[in-house]
Amino acid sequence: MEEIEQRWLYALSAPMAALNGSSYTAPDYIEMDLQDGWGISNRQQLLEMLYMADRGHASGMVDAYWNWQRCLPSEWSTLLDSLAPRQRALHEFASRTFSECGHGGIRAWDLGRMGFLLRNGLRSGWLNLDESLWLHSRLALRARHYYTSWSTYLGGYMTGRMYWCCLDSADEELGHALDREGYAYWSRCSARALAQDATELFAELPWDLPLNLPQKPDSLVEFNWS
Repeated sequence: MEEIEQRWLYALSAPMAALNGSSYTAPDYIEMDLQDGWGISNRQQLLEMLYMADRGHASGMVDAYWNWQRCLPSEWSTLLDSLAPRQRALHEFASRTFSECGHGGIRAWDLGRMGFLLRNGLRSGWLNLDESLWLHSRLALRARHYYTSWSTYLGGYMTGRMYWCCLDSADEELGHALDREGYAYWSRCSARALAQDATELFAELPWDLPLNLPQKPDSLVEFNWS
């Protein structure tokens, strides 16, 4: 792959870099202990964690975003009245954030974090460059399927982080917690860093940049991921 194509792939985890002070587009990431918080200490654990790209936190919001898109205003009100407090709060959150992330919802939160893990896996020596690029290319296919621009992708990531930060909130408090999270310190820091530092970067890496995606390495032949 050309260098600019590789940089595009690594930019999928740019929001994590904005939060942790690493390069937005380097092949690897600042050294971090993945055992703490992730429970990852070897190659196999890393590869197994990558399945969260498809069944991570976004699965908790799929119905909310889908219902918001398909319901007429009168149907939406009726639906909200029929929901338990927690689901109602999530549906209302989807209605407020859909303009930021589109039909992809918060899937970018899962995709961006998996990109972060891949870059850490390269630094830790659990993956080689060819493996990292192919695995990143799988994230790219998903990102382009669900999102139409860097703006909606980044919106999906930031919205997903807000959701994740509020998972432990009680049902009755969830709606207020989600409202407050957008103003939380780390949310504002990430958004400001991306706005200040990454605008030029994303202009140089258009969302629809042609990507000559690599072939699957023989070393990953048993890794069942399309």
